[in-house]
Amino acid sequence: MTSVLPDHPTMSPIRDPAVLAIVDEVGRSVGDVAGARSLPPAAYTSERFYEFERDAIFRRSWLFLCHVGELPVPGSFQAVTVADEPLLVTRDEHGGIHVVSAVCQHRGYVIAEVDGEARHLRCPYHAWTYGLDGRLLAAPSMAPAHDLDDLKASIRLPSLRVEVWQGLVFANFDPDAEPLAPTLERLTPHVEPYAIEDLVVVDSLTLPDLPFNWKNMQENALEEYHTTYVHRGYHENAPAHLVRHHDFAPGDGAVYRHAGLVQRAGEPLPNFPVFPIPEGLPEELYHQMLFFAVPPLNFAAVEALGIKMFRITPQSAGRTTLTITWMYPRTTVERHDFASLMASQRALVDVIDRPDLESNTRMFRGLRSRFAPRGPYSSQEASLPQLNEWLLERYRSFLAAGMG
Repeated sequence: MTSVLPDHPTMSPIRDPAVLAIVDEVGRSVGDVAGARSLPPAAYTSERFYEFERDAIFRRSWLFLCHVGELPVPGSFQAVTVADEPLLVTRDEHGGIHVVSAVCQHRGYVIAEVDGEARHLRCPYHAWTYGLDGRLLAAPSMAPAHDLDDLKASIRLPSLRVEVWQGLVFANFDPDAEPLAPTLERLTPHVEPYAIEDLVVVDSLTLPDLPFNWKNMQENALEEYHTTYVHRGYHENAPAHLVRHHDFAPGDGAVYRHAGLVQRAGEPLPNFPVFPIPEGLPEELYHQMLFFAVPPLNFAAVEALGIKMFRITPQSAGRTTLTITWMYPRTTVERHDFASLMASQRALVDVIDRPDLESNTRMFRGLRSRFAPRGPYSSQEASLPQLNEWLLERYRSFLAAGMG
């Protein structure tokens, strides 16, 4: 029988016995794939548990926000909202990258909600103006009640810690968080040969208000079990039986697997556009794909031809925004036929990605049932107990710190 996590509006989630019980139950979802069981349904469906995750996960973990190529020139900025926190990722006049709150510190107006380019960050409501690093520059009509220099000395946009790994921009609300890079030491050697930082971001697609939990999306992306059935006709070149899973240890910040390819990258495949083969990569990269997640927000499907990057941002327990970004080598982008190749690639969203979104939606509906199971994992879902370990480590760390 499905456990139901009740709502207690006056109780902090960290003190809610039902929240603590769910965390305890997550302990049954880790370890060897033969013994682990899927997460408790309430870990996906309960708004109370989402409130707990907002503090335990999203306000203490390294959050993938964008690729450095999406900030091409000084003044470029990206608007991202994560767990109800509007953020701006900016590149300043010296090339430095910053992540600041998008909330104006005058009256709380959200300065920008779409990507753009500007010399300064100007609030449309009362024209308070900030530098790209968050410094207050102007606050018109505040005199004589307030002196501008005094306001500048005491007010600025709150900023987050920033770390750029392999060209990917991450930020953390926790000023005392451990650095990201050491937690990715196992993954880094597998990613470095692709030179992700040098790839060109060519297109992106944002799908808001998807009716499922953020973990549904991460799980679907990380396991190969469903690909034989949901993606029949489109995943045969990377079959489930050629997948290699990698170890996960306490403190690791990523979950990843390799998928062997039946045909070498760049060879013609039914239903797919034929992208050119980049030269100079190690030979093994032409015979495999790398799928990795740096939870909670990041998932990437990496191949020698290019990368499809996902940002998974929660809106609530049952609503998620997904942003898909495509990246390719500059030599590929400069080809005369690249526009048609990219159009064909983007068309694959309807036959590859949308079936995944429908699967997640139906999964979430099923998890709301009183008959929702905690089923066993297949060996082709070996990444999921690893993801659960990543979650459990952070749930328990938050509880042990006595926060909330």
